[in-house]
Amino acid sequence: MSLPSHGANPQTLYEKMNVSMPSSIIDLSENSNPLGPPSIIKDRWAEWFQAISSYPDPEGKTLKQVIASFHHVQENQVLIGNGAAELMMVAAKLWQHKTIGVIHPAFSEYERVILANGAKLQRFYTDERSNWQVDSFQIEAFLSKGHSLFICNPVNPTGMVYQVELLEKWLKLAEHSNGMILLDEAFIDMLGEEHSMSDWTGSPNLLIFRSMTKMFSLAGLRLGYLLGNKDVLNEISALLPHWNVNALAQLAGQAVLQDSAFQQKTRSYIKAERQRIFNFLKNAGFRTSESKANYYLLQPPDPGKTAQLFKWLLGKGIVLRHTENYIGLDGRWLRAGIKSQKENDQLMQAVKKWKLEESSR
Repeated sequence: MSLPSHGANPQTLYEKMNVSMPSSIIDLSENSNPLGPPSIIKDRWAEWFQAISSYPDPEGKTLKQVIASFHHVQENQVLIGNGAAELMMVAAKLWQHKTIGVIHPAFSEYERVILANGAKLQRFYTDERSNWQVDSFQIEAFLSKGHSLFICNPVNPTGMVYQVELLEKWLKLAEHSNGMILLDEAFIDMLGEEHSMSDWTGSPNLLIFRSMTKMFSLAGLRLGYLLGNKDVLNEISALLPHWNVNALAQLAGQAVLQDSAFQQKTRSYIKAERQRIFNFLKNAGFRTSESKANYYLLQPPDPGKTAQLFKWLLGKGIVLRHTENYIGLDGRWLRAGIKSQKENDQLMQAVKKWKLEESSR
């Protein structure tokens, strides 16, 4: 069965699973901010309307300045894109015919980007037996050969976090051997900027991919950016289409990035809700990944019943993310995003009901 390769696609999922779609569903398969966009988006939307009749600034200069100020870097160390996915696809063109590693389980887009650009793929694996920790000696040996490495921090789908000290060690190896660290920090702002590698932005051996669609719930506007060495970014910029970031996305990005109170409120909410959900699931005999992000892996007491649980929840209008296309997970786990308290409660109530039905069989 060919299931959707990403979350946030419930209608197609129901069709593929041959399950009737209820009139009301809760989509826990996607990972945007459960608090929704910052209020400034709605407050200024009418004001921004006039921007749609003019071409956007092809350089995105004002937005770059805001991003540079936020990260304490130079404007020429920032490159904006139509989502982080566009920037990944274009950046990988610089490493055609070279070897790029991916640590699994991982966002499926990394391998798609590598293979689409004619690079060679090297896989590394983690699993629950090692608490999702990669063998650092394998990574160090790989990087010492001048290869490049895609890293997601926090990891999608486990929510595990790499310590900055370890990433610094790997980056120094990449610098010594002329390799590259391709660091996806799409969800790092859900934890806090102290976990970011943005202080190393000047290194020619590091590219940091950032998303503004997760924290600020702007998925429909498509907005992301790269932090990196100015010379490397110039090479990538030459490969991007003109006007790749629309005017509304640029205006929204400028506004929301300066709302530090919203970001802190989100982090506090996610942390509290995550702990509440974990306490419930563990008491119910479920396993979870030790996520620090706004999503997590869960597995029923009998892992062999994961697919059954997934389909049963769909029938109740609760959509989780399957892991059939996450290498190393192979459907044995489900991923859930942290949503509103009401939605999280509905998931927990459904889990209770499923356990009761299971125990009565």
